[in-house]
Amino acid sequence: MSKKTKINTDDQDVFRDAMIGTRRYEHKKATRAPTAKPVKRRPHTPVDADSDHLAVDLDIPAVTSEQIISFKHPSIPEKTLRKLRKGQYNVDAVLDLHGLTVAVAKVEVVRFIQICMHDLARVVLIIHGKGTHGREPTLKNRINNWLRNMADVLAFCSATRPHGGQGAVYVLLKQQNSGESD
Repeated sequence: MSKKTKINTDDQDVFRDAMIGTRRYEHKKATRAPTAKPVKRRPHTPVDADSDHLAVDLDIPAVTSEQIISFKHPSIPEKTLRKLRKGQYNVDAVLDLHGLTVAVAKVEVVRFIQICMHDLARVVLIIHGKGTHGREPTLKNRINNWLRNMADVLAFCSATRPHGGQGAVYVLLKQQNSGESD
């Protein structure tokens, strides 16, 4: 039966009579991936993105847009990294770097991590993209390097498909005591 076929009134009446006493089935199996709130822009505060910890270029081979990236500090159990890879942690904040230059992206990443640490975020999502027009994904490779050099980053890995797949990374940050001051 095509979508444009009209159902005659007799069939509609029979259907309505058959449906008396029934109610819509509410299923809870399929859910949307939770969306994290983007980090609110704060007044510009000086950020030292050229500091020594990000200036060091680790000898990490370049990755392609479809490759999965992953890192964990030796103190982090493998189980934690597996759960991070599967997207089993709630994302507390999101940073989207699409369209930014490397220099601006570097400043934004440092500022984002600082804000997230201040706000006690535990797992964040950084969307870097997969690169354009078949070229090497510059931001993905830089993120892979920068995050390894940041003391507040315990682990990171490529995100699941709903959160951007190989064009984004989940980042596990150190926990700070809420009693610490700035």
